[in-house]
Amino acid sequence: MNFSKAAKSGTQMTYNDLKKIGEALVDQDPKYAIPYFNASQIKNMPAAYTRDAETGEYADLDIWDSWPVQDPVTGYVSNWNGYQLVIAMMGRPHHEDNHIYLLYNKYGDNDFSHWRNAGSIFGYNESPLTQEWSGSAIVNSDNSIQLFYTINDTNNAINHQKLASATMYLTADNDGVHINNVENNHVVFAGDGYHYQTYDQWKAANSFADNYTLRDGHVVQMPNGDRYLVFEGNTGTENYQGEDQLYNWSNYGGNDRFNIESLFHLLSSDVDYKKAIFANGALGIIKLTNDEKNPQVEEVYTPLVTSNMVSDELERPNVVKLGDKYYLFSATRLSRGTNIDTLNKANKVVGDNVAMIGYVADSLTGPYKPLNGSGVVVTASVPANWRTATYSYYAVPVEGKENQLLITSYMTNRGEVAGKGMNSTWAPSFIVQINPDDTTMVLAKVTNQGDWIWDESSNNNNMLGNIQTAALPGEFGKPIDWDLIGGYGLKPHDPATPNDPETPTTPETPETPNTPETPKTPENPGTPQTPDTPNTPEVPLTPETPKQPETQTNNRLPQTGNNANKAMIGLGMGTLLSMFGLAGINKRRVN
Repeated sequence: MNFSKAAKSGTQMTYNDLKKIGEALVDQDPKYAIPYFNASQIKNMPAAYTRDAETGEYADLDIWDSWPVQDPVTGYVSNWNGYQLVIAMMGRPHHEDNHIYLLYNKYGDNDFSHWRNAGSIFGYNESPLTQEWSGSAIVNSDNSIQLFYTINDTNNAINHQKLASATMYLTADNDGVHINNVENNHVVFAGDGYHYQTYDQWKAANSFADNYTLRDGHVVQMPNGDRYLVFEGNTGTENYQGEDQLYNWSNYGGNDRFNIESLFHLLSSDVDYKKAIFANGALGIIKLTNDEKNPQVEEVYTPLVTSNMVSDELERPNVVKLGDKYYLFSATRLSRGTNIDTLNKANKVVGDNVAMIGYVADSLTGPYKPLNGSGVVVTASVPANWRTATYSYYAVPVEGKENQLLITSYMTNRGEVAGKGMNSTWAPSFIVQINPDDTTMVLAKVTNQGDWIWDESSNNNNMLGNIQTAALPGEFGKPIDWDLIGGYGLKPHDPATPNDPETPTTPETPETPNTPETPKTPENPGTPQTPDTPNTPEVPLTPETPKQPETQTNNRLPQTGNNANKAMIGLGMGTLLSMFGLAGINKRRVN
């Protein structure tokens, strides 16, 4: 047992954090719960009726992960020749159709119906085996667009993800925005094995309980022009996945009683045990070379945040600089975590288990501290198969406000889960306030669907709903295709109204912060010393009669080593229980 409370790499998302995030979701804490949206107002996106990247034929497409073209330093949505530009993943429902498209609207126009589609960024006749996933984009010095995205290769592979970049050259005329050509399309990073897991390392584990991620690159440019890429990944050998993570005290984050009870839970739950030994999520960072149109990796750093033993997936990281602080956000699901009890409760009470988590630091490279104590910032409010269900949250800074963020997302889960013809679409955006004490609050301010720029015309109270109007007729009590999900004890919640006035005063221009020092890549740790062999315990005079083994209820053959390891740990845990006064803890096996 490693009783050190210091994380091996980055800030640790702990098991206690996961529990608190789940509790906030189940409790529908109004500080974090997403506002109820008026389901009757939600429409499919008109611009999603377009030529499909694979077939070349017009179709009504789902639209999900989306990101604006942003100013390189401020992060505000860029005013590109009078237009706002957004890149989005789109595809036909019920198909393996995952490609990225360019959408545009006049800058400052928040009318959802005015968005137009410039088409598939990488053309047509694309293959379903080579997909483009989420990323980010900024404007280059010559007004071209530098795109960062994810290549997902399924040619004789299972979601082989790589961080990639390309340069888009656009033109604008009276007919709108056009993609002239795309150059410098190349892979930037595919893992280094030490800080970040590679595909080959993941493949060697050969387990369906293991989730591989290397995606969602978010570019950050410093005032001196240096560019960094923050991304979702998994830890490498520096702090790797494995059963030993169960015995690392820093992964738990609670007091001794909580930590030991959680350890016993993981050892007694087959589902959580399998997930915990493979869980090694990471929010990573690399520094890019100074070639803005053909960036390569200059330096690889240790992760900013890790979730070993706790979660295998921390999606869509994005960084927002407010004042002199850096805020790091990520979308996540309790279903990727390692607490089946918390997950089941969220699914039963709310009907969904998604959230956005956040961290704050004084420099881009950290160290980061979780907001609200646990990292919880935004939590689901309605069941996953409702029209108004949301995910893939992306925070955009609000110009003139150093304490507010506009939270964007997509609405209606893909594949017409809310009903025939109800495609995934852009959700109304809403405001989250950042407080000086590193807490946050969801405000009662929502927009039209697909509003990326908050201004005085953005607030639309007609989009606000309540527990009744957030559901379409027939959605209440509609079963979700998940085990153990029945009725929903949904709780009403009302987001807060901000105290500050509607019309903000012009803030003073903050001083330009110093560029944070670039941390060096840590050296490979030396080989740990072999621990002393423990003394052989004395043989008891009268051994107890062994209990009959439990009857297995699953179809999986028992694996040599799993039960033996757990038994050996059990022999030693009695001493720990006595040390911490926990000998009375009940142990129950969950199949």
